[in-house]
Amino acid sequence: MGWMLFAGLIALPVAEIMVWVKMSAVIGAGATILLSVLAVLVGLSILRRQGLAVLLDARSRLELGEMPVAAAFEGLCLSAAGFLLVLPGFLTDILAVALLLAPVRAALWLWIERNASTIVVAQGGAGTGAGPGGGARSGSGPVIIDGDFHEVDPKAPPVDRPVDPRP
Repeated sequence: MGWMLFAGLIALPVAEIMVWVKMSAVIGAGATILLSVLAVLVGLSILRRQGLAVLLDARSRLELGEMPVAAAFEGLCLSAAGFLLVLPGFLTDILAVALLLAPVRAALWLWIERNASTIVVAQGGAGTGAGPGGGARSGSGPVIIDGDFHEVDPKAPPVDRPVDPRP
């Protein structure tokens, strides 16, 4: 896996340079630069518009009590697209524009859902040994919970907070 990443990092700039040279030969150097700048501007415009839509969708899902996993994935795709737009070259621009298109992100999300091999389970708690006095407990003795208490008179005003003088 590591060698594939290394090979990709070497191959991408070489491929980008080859495409730039070929495009410059076909349409001219000025038009090639203009086309690259135009691709960045169009991509940034789409990124700005769709980024706000994804943020609003995630917020509404949170308000409904749902985990916005798909919205987080879309945000990740948009961030990756923004990064790819900053890189000079036509190949990265094509990949970035593809990531900016909602149907492409939906297809990618569907592919990830179908091919995910790990189920992530979220649970709370610190586990054994995490915290004061933590350590492995034997299951033979009773559970002892250490704590302090004091009785509170419900009619008495709170001691630790000032009384509100307003009527």
